[in-house]
Amino acid sequence: MRIPSSRPSPYLVGFLLIEAGLMALGSLLAVYLRTGDTAELFTWRYSWHRVVLVPLVLQVTFYYSDLHNFRVAHSFVWTVIRVIQATALGMLALAAIYYFAPRLFLGRGVLLMSFFIIAGLCIVWRGLYKWALTRDVLSTRIILLGSGHMADCILEELTARSDNPYRVAALVQPESFPERREDERCSGPSRDAGPNLMEFWAHLVRAPLYDDPGELLGLVRHHQADMIVVAMAERRQRTPLEELLRCRMAGVPVLTGEDFYEQIAGRILAERINPSWLIYSTGFRTSLLRLAAKRAMDLLLAALGLILSAPLTLLVALAVRLDSKGPIIYRQERVGQNNRVFTILKFRSMTVGAEDGSGPVWAQENDPRVTRVGRIIRVLRLDEIPQMWNVLRGDMSFVGPRPERPVFVEQLSAKLPYYRQRHNIKPGITGWAQLCHPYGASVAAALEKLNYDLYYIKHTNLTLDIQIIIQTVKVMITGGGGQ
Repeated sequence: MRIPSSRPSPYLVGFLLIEAGLMALGSLLAVYLRTGDTAELFTWRYSWHRVVLVPLVLQVTFYYSDLHNFRVAHSFVWTVIRVIQATALGMLALAAIYYFAPRLFLGRGVLLMSFFIIAGLCIVWRGLYKWALTRDVLSTRIILLGSGHMADCILEELTARSDNPYRVAALVQPESFPERREDERCSGPSRDAGPNLMEFWAHLVRAPLYDDPGELLGLVRHHQADMIVVAMAERRQRTPLEELLRCRMAGVPVLTGEDFYEQIAGRILAERINPSWLIYSTGFRTSLLRLAAKRAMDLLLAALGLILSAPLTLLVALAVRLDSKGPIIYRQERVGQNNRVFTILKFRSMTVGAEDGSGPVWAQENDPRVTRVGRIIRVLRLDEIPQMWNVLRGDMSFVGPRPERPVFVEQLSAKLPYYRQRHNIKPGITGWAQLCHPYGASVAAALEKLNYDLYYIKHTNLTLDIQIIIQTVKVMITGGGGQ
């Protein structure tokens, strides 16, 4: 399961705001059709809070129906069906709210009319938005300069996104480009495209390919480009600094491939950056106020979570006890902030002595050591409820990189760049990497999750934490997500 970058495009934010406005308008139209009197729209009975409640509830049901996830392309038929389902679910939720709070009720017959009007408006609006994206009406036109691993990854990311606000206007590949090794290529169609992958990408994105960067400013003006992205292969290609300087002085933004990729993908390619990029890059901000606010949110959520989950905790504990022999709570050493080792608490999901014969090993998907109850609570993440005690004790935060076992930390630190930098902040019950990357138990999977962890550490703030918590609740309800 993949989710978009933590900083959605302005187009997407605008789209959701307009859609919310259409939902409110739909409810007002339903009131008008029901009463036949425009004066009724401005009486106390239809005050603003009654109208605002409609898009608030509907946007929640749209979100949990996956209609806010533009990362994956869907057919228009899928969109129509899902909009109807989400709108119907929202109307049922509104009916339940009206039952317990009758003063918010808009009137008899209004709810049914609102369903048809709002569903129709949202379907039309989403169709127009999809048309605008495919016709490049909303696109930011870029020129991609360079070739190599970073260029491949950028192009792969751009072609994979249905909400992509960027359009590749032209590709500029200097004549002396390096041939990529197989282990340097991104996963995707580029693997079978032959040695000159830029020709393949030019055909895929329908953009002209140039081999002379000497007239870069002319290309910008000819293609009406809004931005230049520089993804030159290090030391093997000569960066046209003079031409880039001319473009920059002409007011054209110039971004490095690493910065642009981070912006569109929501992750940092740890294997492609050097320490100086991390040192001079923006982000990695912290302050006593931010730390105090995060700690206050952790304490509030952990205390509230333990209270609300108390009945569920008793049921899970009973199920674990009846399902297999052994302790209900499993304790294990993990590496936390500043490399401090602490004991993590979890509901036991494996058989006792699961590693007696093998020693420490990664948990595998469909691991035979997992018990019947353990398989269920792992999918729903109920095994992690006791970790809220770790949050209260200060060992963990609600959101952060997942803590790893000391033996695996030693192994991964020797193989992966910047792996120990994960321990600069508190580990979390959930995290950006767990939402963005599917389950994996290998060095390659650890590298992918490290890319997301570094991005989170760089951009950590309460807004991103709240977004991750909301998405985690969705994952728990639907039973998806990473580990």
